[in-house]
Amino acid sequence: MAANGKTPNRRLTALMVETGVSNKGLASRMREASVRSNGERIATTHTTIAKYLSGIISQPGQRSCDVLISVLTELTGRDLIPADVGYPQVSVSTPQGLSNSDEGFESPLVIAARLQQISSTDVDDGVLDIIDFALTDILLRYELEGPRRLAPEVFALRRRIEVLRKQTRHPLQLHRLYVLAAKLSGTLGYMAVNRGRFGHARIYCREAFGIASLIDDSGLQGWIRGTESFCAYYVGDFKQAADLARDGVRYAGNGPQSVRLYSNGLARALGKLGDADGVEEVIAVAMSLSTMHSPSEGLTPALTFDSYGAARLAANAATAFLSAGKFDRTLDYGQDVEKLVNESDSVWSRSLVRLDMATALIRSSRPDVEQAMQLGHEALMASDDRPIRSVWQRAHELGAVAKSVKVPEVKDYSDALREWSTRAKEFSALAAP
Repeated sequence: MAANGKTPNRRLTALMVETGVSNKGLASRMREASVRSNGERIATTHTTIAKYLSGIISQPGQRSCDVLISVLTELTGRDLIPADVGYPQVSVSTPQGLSNSDEGFESPLVIAARLQQISSTDVDDGVLDIIDFALTDILLRYELEGPRRLAPEVFALRRRIEVLRKQTRHPLQLHRLYVLAAKLSGTLGYMAVNRGRFGHARIYCREAFGIASLIDDSGLQGWIRGTESFCAYYVGDFKQAADLARDGVRYAGNGPQSVRLYSNGLARALGKLGDADGVEEVIAVAMSLSTMHSPSEGLTPALTFDSYGAARLAANAATAFLSAGKFDRTLDYGQDVEKLVNESDSVWSRSLVRLDMATALIRSSRPDVEQAMQLGHEALMASDDRPIRSVWQRAHELGAVAKSVKVPEVKDYSDALREWSTRAKEFSALAAP
């Protein structure tokens, strides 16, 4: 019992949670239902519903209870009685329009009311526009602010979508809600990889893929497979990363997501598997597809639902050739994209391209250790305030490669890396692969 002596109506609360209807939404539906039934109109408000829930109103009148049960019956799809909504003492009537006819078929008024409810919605298109804008804004801010700061905003949007989905019946709006839900869950999966939370990344991607499958959005399914491949790559399961990227291509075809799947997914995984010829072939395909989709000349964001641009593709090619042992190709691609990376807002790309070039310089036939360590220091400084898993991992890979060279510059980099790593843990939950 509540402190004020009133008993909260837990049955009604449970039904409202089940259906996702708000106090305001339930009150509105009840007013509309009372009009459609041609009976006495009721003036229920959200305040009335709040009093029902808290127990301040211990029992509604017969007419209000009739309408309440009618509305909740439609929302749940179950035949409810007064006890189901927490009012076992109320005797409800069966006015025309709220019950079946004597002939065993529903009254035309009931059918008309259901049709009206199917074609109506509690969600304004403007609300969905705002959520769509909010997601786009997060993607644009992502590399400036990072996953640690922005993930809570994505959580909030995802929860809001779930509430709206339960309230919505309009097919077009439901489709749009499912697209947003899949994108938000996929975004959380991508963010989880950047924070080293690989288990969460897999779960979010599984949820996103399931939602995208419900609406048969093959482009979105391809994007999610690309994110799963991205996760497998940083876990160290390169065969799975390649398999997921290939499966993503099956969904994406030659569409916009194919460039990312070939370059970020398949080529990098094949490089780690030592398939240099495969990397050459896949990067060539990605380059061809890139021209089809008219990519931006600048550095497109890493977290985007649009196609990768040529500069982003080249940065991934540098990484793939580095793993495949084609160090000259890594330096060529790195130098090609370096200017665009430096002009962009992407501190992570500045770090990653420098780290790839530094590793290639050490492992090439004519090593330049001094230049490599200079690039390594620059990479650490570029993303010092918001490091992510990929930067952390490649910075340590450079450190491991450099250890074989006994020169002061390497020791300086190792000391800087140790210090940087301590600070990085404050920003990223770095799970071991």
